[in-house]
Amino acid sequence: MATDSLFVCYCFLSVLYMLSLPHNCHSLTVDGGDSIALGASLTGNQSIVSKNGTFELGFFCPNGTNNWYIGIWYAQITEKTIIWVANRETPIRNKPGVLKLSTDGYLKLYDSEGRSIWSTRKNQKAIASRAIILDSGSFAMLGGHTISEIVWESFLYPTNTILSGMKVWKGIKLTSWRSSSDPAPGPFSFQMDPTPGKTDFLLLYNNNISYLNSGEWVGNQFTNMPEMSNKDSSKILKTAFVKISPTRMYFTFDQISLFDSFTQRVVLDKSGDLAAYNRISGSSWNLIWSIPRDLCLVYNLCGAYGACNSNNLQFCSCLEGFKPRDNRACCMPGKLLLQSLRSH
Repeated sequence: MATDSLFVCYCFLSVLYMLSLPHNCHSLTVDGGDSIALGASLTGNQSIVSKNGTFELGFFCPNGTNNWYIGIWYAQITEKTIIWVANRETPIRNKPGVLKLSTDGYLKLYDSEGRSIWSTRKNQKAIASRAIILDSGSFAMLGGHTISEIVWESFLYPTNTILSGMKVWKGIKLTSWRSSSDPAPGPFSFQMDPTPGKTDFLLLYNNNISYLNSGEWVGNQFTNMPEMSNKDSSKILKTAFVKISPTRMYFTFDQISLFDSFTQRVVLDKSGDLAAYNRISGSSWNLIWSIPRDLCLVYNLCGAYGACNSNNLQFCSCLEGFKPRDNRACCMPGKLLLQSLRSH
C-alpha cells in the first residue's frame, strides 16, 4: 500500500515538473541549428546560424528605437552588420514577435499580439517543408518533394546588400535604408535597366531619376564602372554577366582570396553611394571602392536649397539666404528669408 502511494506521488510530481518547463525554449521550437522545421517557430532571442557559422538570422532592434525586425547578419562580427531585413516596412513595436513556418508550408511573421506582419505567401512558388539559412547568406524555403528544390529565397528579394555568389537578375532592385536606424526603403535604388536587351545598371533617386549609368557590359566590364569589372578587381573579385535572353540575365561576383576568413559585400548606403567593403577576421570593414566617384552626382545630396562642390572638403553649402539643417549641410530658409517669404 505504501509502495503504491509512493508511486502515485512520484507520477504526480513528474507531471508537475513537465508542466513547469518553459514552452518557448530553443529546443522545443527550432529543429536544428540552421533551420526551422514545418510547424516550428523562432521568437525572442532565438536565432538560427548557417552551418559554416558565417550568417545568423533572428530578431534585431536598431539602436535608439523600439522597433523589431527579422534580419540576417554576420554571426562572428561583434558590430552587427545587417545584410537583409524581412519586414523592413512593417516593424514590430516594443518587443520581438514570432517567425513561424506554418503547417500549410508558408513562412509567417506575427507580432506579440498575434497580428500578421509579413509572409512569403505572395511570392512563394510552392509550399515548403523547411526554412534554412544557407552558407551563402540566403534564407531559403525548401520544397516538400526534394530538399534541393528552393521555392522562395531572400536573395531574390534583397534589401541593400549584394553578397558573393548572389545573382542580381534583371528585375531585382536594391534599395537603401531610410536612415542608419531605419531599414525602411529609402530614396535610392540600384537595378538593371528594365529595357529588354539592355545590360547596364542604374543608380536611381525616387525610382525615376538616374544619377549614374554603369554602361553596357562588354566582355569583362561595364564601360562606365570599371570598379565592378574583372579588370580592376581581379585580385579580389571574379565577376560574371550571364545573358540567357533579352529579358532574363544576371550579374554576379565571387570573392577570391588567400584568406579563408575573407569576406566581401557591396552595399547601397543611405546617401546613395554604391560601396564595396572587405574584411579579414578580426579586423574592421575596409572600403575598397565607392561610386559615384563624384558625390555631387548623387541627386539631392545637399537638399533643395544647397549647392554641391566635390572640390571642397565640405561638399555641401547653402544658397544665399539659407542655413545648414544638419551635418551634411542640407539647407533650410534662414530667419531673414523666412520673414521675407511671410511678408509676401
